[in-house]
Amino acid sequence: MDAEKLFLDYAGRYDRSNGKIELKIVHTLAVADVMDRLTEALQLSGRQRRLAHICAVFHDIGRFEQVRRYDTFLDHLSVDHAELGCEVLEQEKLLRELPEMEQRMVLTAIRNHNRFQIEEGLEGETLLLCKLIRDADKCDIFRVFACEDMVDTMGETEEQVAQETVTDEVYDSIFQHRCVKKEVRRTGLDKWVSFLAFFFDLYFKESIKLLAENRYYRKPFDRVVFTDPETERRVKEILQEIEDYITSELMEK
Repeated sequence: MDAEKLFLDYAGRYDRSNGKIELKIVHTLAVADVMDRLTEALQLSGRQRRLAHICAVFHDIGRFEQVRRYDTFLDHLSVDHAELGCEVLEQEKLLRELPEMEQRMVLTAIRNHNRFQIEEGLEGETLLLCKLIRDADKCDIFRVFACEDMVDTMGETEEQVAQETVTDEVYDSIFQHRCVKKEVRRTGLDKWVSFLAFFFDLYFKESIKLLAENRYYRKPFDRVVFTDPETERRVKEILQEIEDYITSELMEK
């Protein structure tokens, strides 16, 4: 199954001059690359690596219709892009070359890749695929966050975020090592900090090691000069807490 060809043929129906469309094509291929590196490092079986790669290639296929219909990546203002992606995969029969059981596994992993938590009751290879795609996606989200256009990805400019604050609930979540629910975010800077909280939801040490090497997670914060001294202090404390967490996780056997 040539998943990349199927994906690119489908994505080719959309306007690549739209920055959001091109961003998601680049992101998808990057997630597939991260996934291959992750599954190789974990020494998974050939079958597991193949299925994980397919999950990576198709995990965000719902984004294209989301952008066409709503011109946004914000699910709460439009549609759950993972659910829409599963609908696209089924309608287009893009998984038809896989046995039915493997199709269900891939769809379940994609359906769970953007949830706050993986649904209960999953086990075995299906649960493994869910964990793998969540990690691989988060790893490349940090690259997108650091390198792509902030308006396309986040909705705010860096200049706007420089004027903002980290609200107490989001700030506290970092030091409690908790992920941040979308509904508690009040500012653009809250969204930035909520990405850092992804570290607490990574399943594999290899994922943390990859992020520690490229340090994308720091780059947007290092570029911005925050106008409020208290905000600048909080951001420094948050980054230090993340780096302490990375060190402690990588030191564990």
